[in-house]
Amino acid sequence: MSKAPLNVLVVDDNRTAAEAIAALLRREGHTVQACYDGVTAIQLMSAGTLDLVLTDLRMEPVDGLQVVRAARNAERPIDVMVFTAFGSVEVAVEAMRLGASDFLTKPVTAEQILHRVRALRPHPEGALSIVGSAAPTRRMRSEAAAIARVRSTVLIIGEPGSGRRHLAHWLHANGLEADRPLLVGRPGVPFEPSALHEAGTLLVPNVDSWSPESQPGLLRALEQLEAGQPPRLIATASTGIELKAAKGEISPELYFRLAVLLVRVPPLRDRLEDLPALLSHFLSKHSTAFGKAAPQPLPAQVERLQRHAWPGNIREVANLAERAVVLGADSFDMEIRPAGEAEGKLSQLSDGFNLQQHLEEIERQLLQRAIAQTDGDRPAMSRLLGIERNTLRYKLNKYDLLDRG
Repeated sequence: MSKAPLNVLVVDDNRTAAEAIAALLRREGHTVQACYDGVTAIQLMSAGTLDLVLTDLRMEPVDGLQVVRAARNAERPIDVMVFTAFGSVEVAVEAMRLGASDFLTKPVTAEQILHRVRALRPHPEGALSIVGSAAPTRRMRSEAAAIARVRSTVLIIGEPGSGRRHLAHWLHANGLEADRPLLVGRPGVPFEPSALHEAGTLLVPNVDSWSPESQPGLLRALEQLEAGQPPRLIATASTGIELKAAKGEISPELYFRLAVLLVRVPPLRDRLEDLPALLSHFLSKHSTAFGKAAPQPLPAQVERLQRHAWPGNIREVANLAERAVVLGADSFDMEIRPAGEAEGKLSQLSDGFNLQQHLEEIERQLLQRAIAQTDGDRPAMSRLLGIERNTLRYKLNKYDLLDRG
């Protein structure tokens, strides 16, 4: 069970499902309400008493994405876990970009829900590790080791689900102040001076999703921190934060306050040789959590999984491992959506869609394809893409592909 009971709201237009989840969490000792539409959910959140919302994504007329947005913009921000249909991971990733803490793909079991709710609470740092041996992973691990035992501010950049927060916890656990608490900042919630004084690390997650109204308060709080003294400041953000700062969508002053040491977390599609190790890691983790033996994928299943686009990144692998432990080895035979198929599909337009980020992602994928087709021969890449070599170098550097092209 969690360290303390939570005040939880369950939102699902399937009343039977909502009531079943609510009853499950009540037995766990939490205070739980259930509602059956997004409008009511947003109204209930305005009271400012909730700790956690579990919401389905597919509802009408107000869907789960709007519930996520309202929860993260509430005066007292609320953690959100979303449920999405199997095969709709892209929508769950969008929910995480908007501020959701976690997602589960249906069907889900009672064990999975309880496991995830418990996992949202603080956890010991000792078991943290950076899993994998692919070149991008080794580079990230090397950078992390080099900066772990200094107190300089760090900005961790990567896609939702790629392991940004995990890396922040790793830096804290391997840093100079590992014996002091890690304090997590939340939009609109003032920092307690005593908590700041006691903290070893101040983590500001998803800083690029903080509203313009909350950014000045964050900047004022950060200005009170003394350079070289605890707490150390670590922030996470999505790819494209530099462009947001340049366009004024995030305070340039805040961005440059954070962008002292930059660490980029590679998406899983750029480190697919790590997939077997990551899958083994999460199978072992969930096996221990559920007290069940973990099924092992066959080599042919692993080879097939390596053709998947993994839009949910490492979080999607963790979900697959959890399903396999709970539901059995058939989970490894999941629907495969190759990267080319994902690239060719137009994004669903909805509130929060960012055209610039979408176009940048397409550009990055085309650069990766050009690297693969030319084996990194830059003159050939320039001809293939129809751009000057200086422009090519700039774009490779922009997307952290310079050492590959």
